[in-house]
Amino acid sequence: MLLNVPIHWNLSNLTTCTETIQIYVKRYFLLGYEHISHHLWRIPGGGGIPVSSLEFEAVTVVGALNGSVSVYVTDKRSVGESSRLECPTSIVQNFTGCLSFIKENEYRLKQNTYTNTAHDLEYVLNVVMGKNRENLKTNQRVILMGSSQGTYLLQRYLHVTQESEQVDAVIFDSVLPPDTTRLVYGDKYLNYIFLDLFTRCSQDQQGCAKYFEDNNPLRALYTYKMNEDFFDNSSCLYLLKTNTTELANKMSFILFPEAMQLLPALIYRINRCNQDDQNVLKNFLNVTQPPEQDGAIGYSILVELNNNLAELWSPLNLEEKNPTCEYLKGISSNTFTSTNVMPDIYCEIEKTKILGYPTDQYYRKYPTKKTNMPMLLLHGDMDQALPLSIPRNFFKQYSMINPNFIYIEMPRTGHTALGGSPMVDEEGTCGWNIAASFMLSPTFEPDRSCLKKISSIDFAGTTTKAKQIAIQYFGTDNI
Repeated sequence: MLLNVPIHWNLSNLTTCTETIQIYVKRYFLLGYEHISHHLWRIPGGGGIPVSSLEFEAVTVVGALNGSVSVYVTDKRSVGESSRLECPTSIVQNFTGCLSFIKENEYRLKQNTYTNTAHDLEYVLNVVMGKNRENLKTNQRVILMGSSQGTYLLQRYLHVTQESEQVDAVIFDSVLPPDTTRLVYGDKYLNYIFLDLFTRCSQDQQGCAKYFEDNNPLRALYTYKMNEDFFDNSSCLYLLKTNTTELANKMSFILFPEAMQLLPALIYRINRCNQDDQNVLKNFLNVTQPPEQDGAIGYSILVELNNNLAELWSPLNLEEKNPTCEYLKGISSNTFTSTNVMPDIYCEIEKTKILGYPTDQYYRKYPTKKTNMPMLLLHGDMDQALPLSIPRNFFKQYSMINPNFIYIEMPRTGHTALGGSPMVDEEGTCGWNIAASFMLSPTFEPDRSCLKKISSIDFAGTTTKAKQIAIQYFGTDNI
C-alpha cells in the first residue's frame, strides 16, 4: 500500500499542499486472524535501511505467535519503496554527481527530517487503524517497536503525539536517546566494548586466558597494537598486504554476540603469525563483508548521512564544530575503535555543505507530558554501539514522566538485543521472547525467565554453533 503525505508537514497539509510524496506500508498476517490480531509496527535500525530487510523476521514472528500479532512495516521517506527525495544514482558510485543533483533540486532532501518522518508515521497509523481507532476492536492492541536508530524516530513520534497518544505500548531495542547525539565522536585510542570482551576473556581461565602468554589477553591486545604501529614493514598485517584500517572495518562487521568471541583468537593469531595463522587471517579478510542491508535494494546511505549530520553527529553547542575529515580518518583507522563511517564520503559532504537540515523544537528534548503508556527498553550489556551509560540515563529521564517504563539490561548481549541474545540449545532469542511476552501479557508484564538461558561467550569454540561460525570466518573449526 502507498499513502500520500506532504513533503513538509509544517508548511502544508493534505488539503492545501502542492507537493506530496508516497509512503510504502506492508502488513504480514496469518489468514483468518487479520481482523482480530494485535498490530505490531516494526521500525528497523539504521537511517536508510528498507523494510524489506525485516521480511524474514516479520514472517517468523507472525508464525511463531500463531497469528495473534500482525506485523506492519513502513519505509521511511526516500527509502525502499517510498518516494525518493534525492538522486537515484548510487552514492558510492557517483557521490559528487549526487550532491550536484540535490543542490539543483532545491534541497528536497532537507525535508527528510526526523520530525517530518514522525508525522508520516502518525498519519499512516491514523489511516490504518482509524483516527479514533474505529477500524480496530476494543481488545486489539497497537504496539510500536524500534531498533537502534529506529528508537530515535520513535522518540520523535512520541514527542509530536504526546497530546494525542495513538498507541498502547512501545518497545525500544538498543535505545539511541535524544540527548546523546555525538555518536561520531569517541576516544581515538580505546573501544570500551572491545576491552570489555578481552576482560571477559581474562576471566575465562580455561576457555580463553590460558592460551595467552602469562594468561594475559589484554597484554596481547596492546602487543598487537604496538607491533602494527611500530614495525609496519615486518608486521603480520604487512606480510598479508593489509593494514589496521582494513582489519578494523572487518572486525567491526562481526561485533555481535555469536561472532565477537573470535576476536581474541584473531589477535592471538596476528601476534603469533605462523603459516596456519596467516591462512586463517587471509580467509577472515576475504569472507568478512559489510552487513547485507548495506546492499539491499532501496537502501540509502545518503538519507542516513543526511540525518546523521543534522542530528546524530552534531556538536553539543553552537561553538563546537563538526568533526573534521582528518579526525574521522584517524578514528576509522584505529582498530580499537572500529567505526565504519565512510570518512572519504564524509569529507566530500563537509566540503560541499550540502547535507543536513536545521533542527527544530524537539531536538535534544524529552517529552514533558506525563504518561502511563507501557514502555519496554531492552539493551545488551555488551552493546558495541551504545554503551550502558546511555540506556541507564534514558531510563532515568523517561521514568520521571512514566511510571510504567520497564528497563531490562540483558547479559552477554550485543547491539540490538532482540536478535543479539541467542540462548543455549534453543531456537530464537531471549530478546524476542521477552518482547513477545510483553505484547501478549494482559498487564504488559514481560517474562524475564530466559535471561538465565542466554548463551555464554564460547571463546574456546567448543559448541556446535561456535564451530560453525569459526568455519565461516576462519576456514577451520579450530579457533
